Amino acid sequence: MQTDCRPISLKKTLLLTMKSSLLFILFSITVLFADEKAFYEERFNTDGSAIFLPVQIDNKECMFLFDTGASFVVLDKAYRHLLAEPMSVAEAESHMGVELSGRGVLTPNGEIALELYKSVPLKLGRLQIANRFPYILADLRPLWKLSGVEFCGVLGSSFLHQFRWEIDFNKGTIKAYLGITPYDGKRDPFASISWSRGYIPQLDLELEGKEISFDIDTGDTGSGRLLQENIDFLKDRGVIIGTHHREVFTVSGSSEHEEVRLKRLRLQGRDYPDIILQESQQNALGLGFFKRHNVVLDFPFNRLYLQPHKDYANKEEVDKSGVRLVSQDKKIIVFSIKPIPGADTTGLRRGDEIISVNGRGDMSLYQIRKALSAQEGTALTLGLKRQDNIYEVNIVLGKAPL
Repeated sequence: MQTDCRPISLKKTLLLTMKSSLLFILFSITVLFADEKAFYEERFNTDGSAIFLPVQIDNKECMFLFDTGASFVVLDKAYRHLLAEPMSVAEAESHMGVELSGRGVLTPNGEIALELYKSVPLKLGRLQIANRFPYILADLRPLWKLSGVEFCGVLGSSFLHQFRWEIDFNKGTIKAYLGITPYDGKRDPFASISWSRGYIPQLDLELEGKEISFDIDTGDTGSGRLLQENIDFLKDRGVIIGTHHREVFTVSGSSEHEEVRLKRLRLQGRDYPDIILQESQQNALGLGFFKRHNVVLDFPFNRLYLQPHKDYANKEEVDKSGVRLVSQDKKIIVFSIKPIPGADTTGLRRGDEIISVNGRGDMSLYQIRKALSAQEGTALTLGLKRQDNIYEVNIVLGKAPL
């Protein structure tokens, strides 16, 4: 047998070396990320209306709302001094390489003009937030009264879309991963994620046999919103068991919208009992829906995973007092009183400060609102402060409007 002993060419040697090196690098990356570790982990308050995370801004730490329903990162107007001159929408589109769907931000109260600025570095843990997407400047202070949190900004999808977010509502933890490999865990695959022109994550879901596109909106504290045509569709299906009108508040003001309670919300073959949705100009699933699960938002691989937990089938409750509360200077204040049928709020006045419920003090705005959403006929003793005097008032909750 003849053996070919001719020398291998230099070019071929280099190609073999490069191929071996590339294979080694790919093998190393595979091993390195086989058990990917979270680069960010934080606890959040599960007994609150939203997910707020601490961000380093202007040499201090301040809370930001985790909001997949916001296209961009938003800063409160108090931080205008950190930003350069505003950008036009055309400049922002050129800078991003993305065409915006409009010249404003769509809210339940209409559209508000975009006020865009080039992003500046902020820090979420060890992670720098700035990227090619601009920031929006807005007056967030009116929302402090409604949320009970003096937050400085909003973490929108222009930042959040880069990572995989794992949210455990049982433990109150949120973790972020680079998402080098797809999620491979215990939570069930629910749906594929697509992206709107406004850079909002969306799901194409089967709702009672009808295909509907929903925004993923973790900034919506309720279970979600529907276009009127879809509410009418559900009425025809016989799954709506109650309706009423409710005041809705956003950065652009307040407005009144129809709110409906469903006997069931059937999505992707899974039944969700006793869910409340609002009429809106968008279809969206809000935090109230997602809190029924532990959640994985695998944005790099465009997948949503949901694992129902103990609160999966809980009945969603609404206020049964007619007492509207706001947070003001870290105090819980009675803003208005419109008694619900059957409720007794005698002795309570506008401007009263709520300092305790059934003897328990140091309750958050969310916790007191939850107490006012208990069963019809529940009696509560409210501790009040009025003009430096302390009072106790006994109230009784009335019939649920839904």
